[in-house]
Amino acid sequence: MVTDLIYRNFSPGAADARSSWEKFFTKPYLYPRDAEFSSLIRDVSVGLQEFCQTDASVLLLSTAGTGAVECAIAALPGDTKAVVIHNGYFGERLFDVARYHLRNVSAFELPFGEPFSIIHSDKFIKFANGQNADVLICTHLETSSGVLNDVALLGDVGKSVKAITIVDGISSIGSVECRLKDWGINCFIASTYKSLLCPPGLSFIVADSRFIAKAHRKWSYFFDMERLISVSMKSQYLWSPNPLALHCLKQVLNDINKEGQDEYFGKLQEKALNFRNKISQGGLKIFGNPAFLSPCFTILQLADNNASNWLSFLKENYGIVIGKGLGNDPEKYLRIGHYPNIAAEDFDFLADALLTVYRELKGNIRA
Repeated sequence: MVTDLIYRNFSPGAADARSSWEKFFTKPYLYPRDAEFSSLIRDVSVGLQEFCQTDASVLLLSTAGTGAVECAIAALPGDTKAVVIHNGYFGERLFDVARYHLRNVSAFELPFGEPFSIIHSDKFIKFANGQNADVLICTHLETSSGVLNDVALLGDVGKSVKAITIVDGISSIGSVECRLKDWGINCFIASTYKSLLCPPGLSFIVADSRFIAKAHRKWSYFFDMERLISVSMKSQYLWSPNPLALHCLKQVLNDINKEGQDEYFGKLQEKALNFRNKISQGGLKIFGNPAFLSPCFTILQLADNNASNWLSFLKENYGIVIGKGLGNDPEKYLRIGHYPNIAAEDFDFLADALLTVYRELKGNIRA
């Protein structure tokens, strides 16, 4: 084992952006009921509306992304007929959350790694109509496979079958453009600690009038949707806030707006393509349809179920932290998160290390 390593986090969990948080540690703590704090909430909410290209309501809450998912889904009436697109580990999680709270839940199942796209349109419409669905649910970015689902298609199908649409954008927000109004999404759920580079603990729900009219069931004291909507309309915050995360989020949104979304997301895509080109040219196999890959996650497919060996070797010899697969075949895949704050030279370091380990482990990744 090499000593004195500089550890680099490329895991697909929360982004490590601690260096950018430090400047907010000295900001005075704001009392959550005073005017200055309300102004901060208002600035962040308006910033998120602009960023997500919507005029729908922004509901901020202190929880992980899955907590926000449960808050939204569980507020629906118990007799809601929901269809969940299931093409990976997090699609399955959405299905499990929906089944926990709703009595009529069906899964539209696709093979692992196959993105929901236009080729599924007719079959999905038929399936949704057959279930008399009034709610359609899917992930935007299925992080177990690294593929993006076509949420604009989900919005179109929702209009066609007169169903409300709910999208889990926890991993996609901040890595790809978000056009909620154009997509026709009624409820969009996201967290701020991945590609938006904020400290863990802050998530949000973007909810339009159709969703709000339907989401009125009281199932939890903490996740009370009606109270969450009420305080949000007053630029207040339900329960104890995380001022550090709010200040960070305001700064991140301002920085992206100054640069321009086209420029910002273009750079992320370019970095991802350069990284993937380098490792694939060296013999590594990237999982998923290239046309649907996310700019912030890369999944490598292993030939000999040995992901744990890779993780240990990379950490002990290079200080590199990545993740292994999720679901039924965790040893078959390596999951790499490359968030916006990771520099190009770090991508190069990661690519060189992966290619070296590939040779050291004698090509145990399928070429």
